Amino acid sequence: MALLARRAWGGRIRPTIRRRPFRSVPRRDANPFVIRIGAIFAGRLMRSAANSYLKGIPKHKRRRYFVGGVFLLSGSLGCGFAGYYYWHLTPCPITGRQRYLSISRDEEIKVAQQISKHQADSWKKEGTKCLGVDDPRVERVRDISVRLIRALPTLELAVEQSLEDKVIESMEWSVTLVDKKVANAHVLPNGEIYVFTGLLDMCGEGSDGDSMLANVIGHEISHALLRHGGERLSKRNSFLAAQSLITFMVWTLMPDNVFDVLGIRTILGMEAIQEQLLHIVLTLPNSRDQESEADYLGLLLSSAACYDPRQAAILWERMSKVHEGKEPPELLSTHPNPSKRAVQLREWQDKAFSIQRDTCGCNSRGRPKRRSHGLTGLGQQFLSLLH
Repeated sequence: MALLARRAWGGRIRPTIRRRPFRSVPRRDANPFVIRIGAIFAGRLMRSAANSYLKGIPKHKRRRYFVGGVFLLSGSLGCGFAGYYYWHLTPCPITGRQRYLSISRDEEIKVAQQISKHQADSWKKEGTKCLGVDDPRVERVRDISVRLIRALPTLELAVEQSLEDKVIESMEWSVTLVDKKVANAHVLPNGEIYVFTGLLDMCGEGSDGDSMLANVIGHEISHALLRHGGERLSKRNSFLAAQSLITFMVWTLMPDNVFDVLGIRTILGMEAIQEQLLHIVLTLPNSRDQESEADYLGLLLSSAACYDPRQAAILWERMSKVHEGKEPPELLSTHPNPSKRAVQLREWQDKAFSIQRDTCGCNSRGRPKRRSHGLTGLGQQFLSLLH
């Protein structure tokens, strides 16, 4: 597959994204519950040790020394975490957004393989089938996927920026059509493309339906190429660290008779509120940024593959009507509002049309003059690997 990826760029040497030389060591996934309990016990032990150490100091000074020491320790840990966070900030390809990425590409691939196995077992248990190559819908999805992958070097030339070589070369592209009435698709970080038949029903047939489907698949491919999965894993670890630090501070400063005053239920409720607030403040905004970023790159990619960019906004308007009244407020959602996404996609259409004119040769209506699903060269190699 690495050979296939290199052939997509005609064997030429592509510029690489500059990255910091520091590399994280491999880690095991930590259990969030264990970490939280550990932070609580550490906080109580710290309070007990501090009380013993400061026992001989006058009471009016003891509190000042105690609180100052806690904030000094927490501040030192916070500064260390901030430095670690800054050291792992890297520019995102194409968009240039600064992202926090602390896990290696190999770790990301291992997680993708675990997810692939888990979802395959889950579908088997619930009786969900993956359609075979003899189904014409599978051929349709594969043809669209191949055109999108073939358009990646064209897109790089059009925007005059490059994706990461190691990401492209580590992709093991495959396409699976899942027989499930869900209007969705996803691409794992290792290049496994999954499309649900419900999405085909939502998009419809014909060239407009192909353009809608290409935009969704391009969106999901963009998530994988921009390493959004690795970024989310990194954010999860940073979220857990921030949450544990706050828990440690709170339980260190909390009086000894807190259980008698508040009760265990109130304390656990406060912990849950803290967790939700951190989730809203730290996690959700980044998730929405990733979705908008994938919308942008997916639109440009589908346009470089000679699909009609106008159909992307039409699809999201259709999605908005289907989910009207069912979506949570955007502040509490991992995705931008569908109607807002449609507006953004229309704002990016001029850029998409300019790429299409340069790469496809389009008429005034923005449709390619020549549209062919016939695949040669790289496309045939890709399909031969999929079978």
